[in-house]
Amino acid sequence: MTVITIIVVVEVILQSRRYHVHIICVAHEQPLVLDGLAVFFQSRAFLTYDISPRLPQASLYGRQCIDSCDHTVVIVGDSYGTTQNLGVSQMHLSYLSAKAKLKPMLIFIKSQSHDIDTGRQLHDFTRLVEQQVEDVYYYDDNTNIDELLKTAYNNVAAKWNLRPSWVKADDIKEPLIQSNLTQQGSTLETGTPTDVIRKSYNPTDNLISPPTESDDVTDNVTQSINLLEKFDMKYSAQAYEGGNLSDITMTTSLTWEQVLHALVRMPGAFSSHGLQGCLNRLIAVKADKDIKKKMPNVHAVSRCQIAQDDLNKLQNLLIAANWIQLTASGARTSQELWKLTFYAKKLFEENQQ
Repeated sequence: MTVITIIVVVEVILQSRRYHVHIICVAHEQPLVLDGLAVFFQSRAFLTYDISPRLPQASLYGRQCIDSCDHTVVIVGDSYGTTQNLGVSQMHLSYLSAKAKLKPMLIFIKSQSHDIDTGRQLHDFTRLVEQQVEDVYYYDDNTNIDELLKTAYNNVAAKWNLRPSWVKADDIKEPLIQSNLTQQGSTLETGTPTDVIRKSYNPTDNLISPPTESDDVTDNVTQSINLLEKFDMKYSAQAYEGGNLSDITMTTSLTWEQVLHALVRMPGAFSSHGLQGCLNRLIAVKADKDIKKKMPNVHAVSRCQIAQDDLNKLQNLLIAANWIQLTASGARTSQELWKLTFYAKKLFEENQQ
């Protein structure tokens, strides 16, 4: 009898749970869009929003909301927002936090007229988001926001395994109970919407597998990495054979230890482009051997380059593992600059002993 009572409570709680969606945006900008989000998600989710950077708790509040939310919505409107100490806006910081925590993400970008100067930072940030996120939608002042939200939400509902709406506990008249329950009890496998979303978010076609999550309950963001674990990355190269030039696409294996050693040799601050160059150099020698083994008549290999998708995923994993962190941005643009963390340096030193 006790087992049956516990299972009923679990079912009720599960059905009465709303999703938590965090809205990443410039505070108080695009009010009609934000109002449209509030109306649309009324029966689907609880919403939290990025707040004004004038409040000293803005960054901490944003990180905490993103840490606890099920998925995020990013609104890129007419403004990049006020630049913080790190050289990026609160919207940009929240976006980086959501990417590092592998939160499912919907992006809505306002289409800008060519004769309007929105500034280099907003332009660069928009381009970065378009390159890194799959689910991007565009709107302008004449767009029916409600219809756009319905289209976008329906498109990701199956991929994220979302329920259609929230059901109040008071409206559940007969909780679902497993028909094969006995007094001896049975095993009930359930998962929170957060679990379901995170499982469905990790794409099966990704060559890079996310590292195992840390058991440290004080930090449910940082993930641990086995330095000896291997992972595959796609790359492209050009091969010269008998006077002919061929474009080659292949896959190579790296260990996290090799990546760490390469990162240690990076300058104090580096961009994503710099990280790509670092990895390109790392695979160049092995790529030369692999291609010549496959194509014995090749006499030269050049332009080895890691696939952009794998580079983006690797960078997100390095952030999640607390190996790299945002340090500043370029003086003239919103280019992200990264540095090796104290944790990664200590890990490298311990590995040398």
